[in-house]
Amino acid sequence: MTPFADFAAAPITPLPDDPQAGVELFTTMSADWLQGRVAFGGIQGAIAARAMRAAVGTDAPALRALQFTFIGAIEPGELRAQASVLRRGRGITHAQCRLVSAGRTAALAVGLYGASRRSEARQPMPFPEGVKPIDALHDAPWLPARMPGFLRHYQMRWATGALPFTGRPPRPSQLWARLRAQPLTDDANPDAAAPVQLDDAAAREANLVALGDLPASPVLSMLTKPAPGASLTWLLECLIDPRDWDPAQWLLIETTTRHAEAGFTSQTARLWDADGRPVAVSHQTTAVFD
Repeated sequence: MTPFADFAAAPITPLPDDPQAGVELFTTMSADWLQGRVAFGGIQGAIAARAMRAAVGTDAPALRALQFTFIGAIEPGELRAQASVLRRGRGITHAQCRLVSAGRTAALAVGLYGASRRSEARQPMPFPEGVKPIDALHDAPWLPARMPGFLRHYQMRWATGALPFTGRPPRPSQLWARLRAQPLTDDANPDAAAPVQLDDAAAREANLVALGDLPASPVLSMLTKPAPGASLTWLLECLIDPRDWDPAQWLLIETTTRHAEAGFTSQTARLWDADGRPVAVSHQTTAVFD
């Protein structure tokens, strides 16, 4: 199995045809990061974010938004992330990344990096009322036969909402989550593993990106048996500098399905830290093959 930190430390080299602005990251996708038969979308986003940070530079501004399109399957095996700077402006920098698996483009990403500025335009994102505290909840068990493999890398405590594939009406879900230092084995106690520590700022940024894709769509609770699903598009808006995120902190992720019909869903997740500070907003188009 591959700990998250191994992806964050994957080797990066300049692109031979664009040595000034382009880089290439090489890694290997392992089976423990799969969601069904393909790679978890969050780890794809994390790898792209890591490559784009290398392209824009460690001194570039904070990641403000990540736009992602999932094109093809990323299965276990070699994975390349090719990233380059599209435009470097006075306050905003745009970068792009292409994920290549089995010789084919599997995903495209665009990252927007922006420096902070003074502004009178302010709108808070209040912490939800009545959220069950972390200490009052128990870790979700690891069920190898019923859960996607990538979930072994995360410590999760379910606060509210109907579980997927239980035949219950959908309602917003609330989940406390954070990355584990080591993935759980099939016979491990879910409380045994400690939270991860990431010293590298780019790794912390990539970790927060991955967490934005963690929860399942709440509408899946309407189904009475497991069915495959897939993210198609993803927009992650960062409300803090992800490089400042402490990966040992718990993150509250509240997810709402806005609309579902004809096998496609539209959903939004809002993320806060345990102190109620807004962290990110995630919007997705997903497909359900039931």
